[in-house]
Amino acid sequence: MPVWRFLKQQYDFLIRAAATKLAVRAMYVFAILESIIIPVPVDPLLVAAVLARPARWRQLAIGCTIASVIGGVGGWVIGRFFSLHIHDWLAVLPAKLAAPAAFAAVETGFAEFGIFLVFLGAFSPLPYKVIAVSAGLGGFALVPFVLTSIIGRGLRFAIIAAIARHNGNPKIVIMLVTALVCLFAVAIGMTR
Repeated sequence: MPVWRFLKQQYDFLIRAAATKLAVRAMYVFAILESIIIPVPVDPLLVAAVLARPARWRQLAIGCTIASVIGGVGGWVIGRFFSLHIHDWLAVLPAKLAAPAAFAAVETGFAEFGIFLVFLGAFSPLPYKVIAVSAGLGGFALVPFVLTSIIGRGLRFAIIAAIARHNGNPKIVIMLVTALVCLFAVAIGMTR
């Protein structure tokens, strides 16, 4: 059982670190940036913060939702006001990071699916940043984008925080986080 002992030590360290106010603030900043540019989801940080402060799971989920939607609005603004330069910027980035095919597919999807696509991007493991920037590029209105993002992100983070809150067993949490990371990997693989 040395592997489990190692994982448990790392788990205990992360929980101690996640209990600090700085860690919560960093999680909110990460949630903002994750909605604009960072390809790693904020969900594992939310799980750690909830496990460190289980009584505050609702506040942490709401804070993460607000921060993520603020980042989404930043992505929307980038798409809306810098639309002439977006494709030039994407050309400079490596293809795996820029995902120009994903942007092209989402841009055309907005004409057909609109608000459903925003909800899907906010709730599912699909890259929300691509949805946010593409919503701005496609001329999707800001108010429906924000409201739909609040609902989608809010549901997602509330479910994740509730699972972490009510399943404090480290083995279950590690398995759930691993499953979540695998889902994200599959979603990213599907966007290629």
